[in-house]
Amino acid sequence: MDPSILFYIGNFPVYQPVFWTWVIMALLSLASFVLTRNLKRIPKGAQHFLEAGIEMAENLISGDIGPARKVYVPLVLTTALYVGVANLIGVIPGGFSPTQDLSTTLALGILIYLVGHVASILKKGFRAWLKGFVEPYFFMLPLNIAGEVSEFVSHSFRLYGNIFGGGILLGVVYLMVPYILPVPLLAWFGIFMGIIQTVVFTLLASVYLQNKLN
Repeated sequence: MDPSILFYIGNFPVYQPVFWTWVIMALLSLASFVLTRNLKRIPKGAQHFLEAGIEMAENLISGDIGPARKVYVPLVLTTALYVGVANLIGVIPGGFSPTQDLSTTLALGILIYLVGHVASILKKGFRAWLKGFVEPYFFMLPLNIAGEVSEFVSHSFRLYGNIFGGGILLGVVYLMVPYILPVPLLAWFGIFMGIIQTVVFTLLASVYLQNKLN
């Protein structure tokens, strides 16, 4: 399905996923400013919960990324925040989840894929990285390339398919039984599904980075 055009900036069309991505970027930027403007060396109040949440996420992800976590965990966490808000914002009446659009999830998948390969080159060197495509035997080159392509394709399509399909399913269920399953309950299902898909996408991203680094 082609995304709808909301408005034009000059001759430049602003599509629905792009507009809501801008909204999410603004929300995350504002939240980051508010939550980090008065950080103390000895945490107090809300800073306790902020640091505890970040530490828990880092411990979960760094088990896959390993010693390089100081460099790559911030990227994975930032991506997770975007994906999480993008998944959940569609629950709000009038909202739209950019992750319902394949171009958004493909961009996220390719970002993780390229970062992983750049990290691999920086760690191993270009020749060793290139040699990995013909291991363990040279005739495995086509299969290795196919495996590399399928990695970011499956990463992207998994998120897109679950969010897009879940939105359609919830809409159909509500049309069929609007009184049995009220809107708040359907919203809860949407929130639960969005959180689960965020966790899955984030963990897969950390596993793919770890594979490239190893």
